[in-house]
Amino acid sequence: MLYRLAMPLLFYLAPRFLPRAIRFLRLVWRLTFDKRVALPLRALVPLAVLYALSPLDLLPDNIGLLGRFDDLIVLGMAVLLLMKLAPKHVVNELSGASPNPDRPQEKDPSKVVDGTSHLIDDE
Repeated sequence: MLYRLAMPLLFYLAPRFLPRAIRFLRLVWRLTFDKRVALPLRALVPLAVLYALSPLDLLPDNIGLLGRFDDLIVLGMAVLLLMKLAPKHVVNELSGASPNPDRPQEKDPSKVVDGTSHLIDDE
């Protein structure tokens, strides 16, 4: 029953989310091997994958839902920490996103006053 419901839903949603997921996985892969990211941050994701593959768990599986998904929680937290603590310019460069400029003429050109100035020293 669940198979008959899940497969059409998967085929319907895959074209929408699969390219985005592939781009995200490529970004995590590139951040993991980029030398501009600190070594402890780069080590988070491989260590989380090793934890997910190992038979040892922090929470045993008989605890319930949390015990069954602790591997995914650890992997998700590792990816989240890598994305949030990596330098923003490296993440923007590797993801292909253009940096968000804070210059006023790029936000609203009508409010920019163009002019020159010079300093007069009274002393």
